[in-house]
Amino acid sequence: MAHAPELPITSYRFTLIAETPATLPAFPGPTLRGALGHTLRRLVCATRMPACAPCPFRFTCAYPLLFEPYAPPDHPEAHRYARLPTPFTLEIPLELPATWEGREPPPRSFAPGEPLVFGMTLLGRAREHMPYYVHAIMEMARAGLGGPHQRFRLARAEILNADRPIVLYEENAGFLRHPPTPPMRVAPRELPARRIAVRFTAPIRLELQDDLVYPIEFHHLIRGLLQRLRALQAGYGLLDGVELSGDLAEAARAIRRVEDRTRWLDLRRYSTRQKTAMRIGGAVGTIVYESPEGFQPFALLLTLGELLHVGKLTSMGFGRMEADPQ
Repeated sequence: MAHAPELPITSYRFTLIAETPATLPAFPGPTLRGALGHTLRRLVCATRMPACAPCPFRFTCAYPLLFEPYAPPDHPEAHRYARLPTPFTLEIPLELPATWEGREPPPRSFAPGEPLVFGMTLLGRAREHMPYYVHAIMEMARAGLGGPHQRFRLARAEILNADRPIVLYEENAGFLRHPPTPPMRVAPRELPARRIAVRFTAPIRLELQDDLVYPIEFHHLIRGLLQRLRALQAGYGLLDGVELSGDLAEAARAIRRVEDRTRWLDLRRYSTRQKTAMRIGGAVGTIVYESPEGFQPFALLLTLGELLHVGKLTSMGFGRMEADPQ
């Protein structure tokens, strides 16, 4: 797996500026996803039907394409999947105080003028609708995040997978660019070392065969990556030429977890559908794995995991990871 495939993936970065004092969760991924979905649906829905499933535009509308993707009748996997994986991830900074102890992190406060920066990675056709998503982000910020009186404004939107960032929107310019988005060349890094450190910089919630996995052995991580990438390949055909063999998961069983500095976080989110607050948890921190043969056979999988995340709730920013040799 030493080749560098070109994949229809684009990464974006958005900079919001607080207009009023605001308080958000330490990990605001669920808040941002919920606000973006609500705002986008309000802006683009043409029929005002209460659900997308019976809508005649469910295969082309910008909202279900991003948040509730349905497999069209001519999809090669339509007999297996009524719904496809969501074609985006959020890149959300997790802010934890250095001296904090506990399982439920304290909220983060923003003073007027303070930035909130987050990213979004889009896959396949979803990239075609980026102007709608930028508009929705502008409107959700203006309406308020985490409450109607916590207003932000969109200062800048950029494409990241280029030699240097490409500005799509800047508040002083007054217009939005929508340049072509060429495929991203995903080059696996060199991982010849006997040890790697995998850092989960956002909570990871890894479920295998419907069981929540923690602590995370290396073969759990590889199985989770294979599970996610196979779902994306089946749903969108994004990963042609990428080896997704189960042999990698079997080989990963020989790799040891030699140091574990992770901790479990309990987070809260409000479900608008269920009209109730819910607890969702995940692990953050660093695990060091050791292999006498090195990690090069897994390098492309790990690189794709850094880009596309691993585990559940990736569209809320969960499962963000980084892997580096020790």
